Amino acid sequence: MARDTFTLRIQLEGGGRSEVEINEFPDECPLCREGGEPKYILGHSLGREWDYDEVIEAVFQCPKNKCKRFYIAYYGKSDRMGRVFRLRRKLAPHYWVPKEFSDEIENICPSFERIYNQAAIAEGFGLDEICGGGYRKALEFLVKDCLISTKVKTKKQIIGLMLGEAIVLIKDKNIQACAKRAAWLGNDELHYTRVWGEKDIENLKELIKLTVHWVESEIITKEYEKDMPVRRKIKK
Repeated sequence: MARDTFTLRIQLEGGGRSEVEINEFPDECPLCREGGEPKYILGHSLGREWDYDEVIEAVFQCPKNKCKRFYIAYYGKSDRMGRVFRLRRKLAPHYWVPKEFSDEIENICPSFERIYNQAAIAEGFGLDEICGGGYRKALEFLVKDCLISTKVKTKKQIIGLMLGEAIVLIKDKNIQACAKRAAWLGNDELHYTRVWGEKDIENLKELIKLTVHWVESEIITKEYEKDMPVRRKIKK
């Protein structure tokens, strides 16, 4: 038979400890999205005891072996006379691991990794309306720094170009093809009307990933061509 309430021992805001009744334990981990009764770790009161607006903040641990991570559940009262706190919401901590790029990318465009990861942080916090603009900015820095390294125009001229104008000057067709399409999707993230409505942030990131790949390949290829300019003859 299911229990009506559960008892939690908590820390009070003014000091000391007390016991409160809650209506339920969270039935799903907000991190791994799997069920099972979590382990209660600790909790405390946000507000004075018996206030109507008192909130209980409780830390739980996921019971699944593959997860075992901690998260917070918030409980509030349903009415002024209520003594049972009811589950309101669960809050998962944000874990973010920065994406690292190769030395080739770092050397040619030192700003790219920083801008890209700031966009990724925004995306990780659910700021999906602004992270696309950050990814587009990372792309623009990469494209223009690549052009600056080729000295196809002066640095001042390249900086003053629109992104689309800069991409046209890239000689490598693979880089140009991927960067061009990434720019299209990046522009959609900045403008009121979307042209590529069936595409999303994941498509934008994939095209930037491909652009990075082809930039790396071109740099590495040129390094080998420089180190091995001619075929060596077999010594007799």
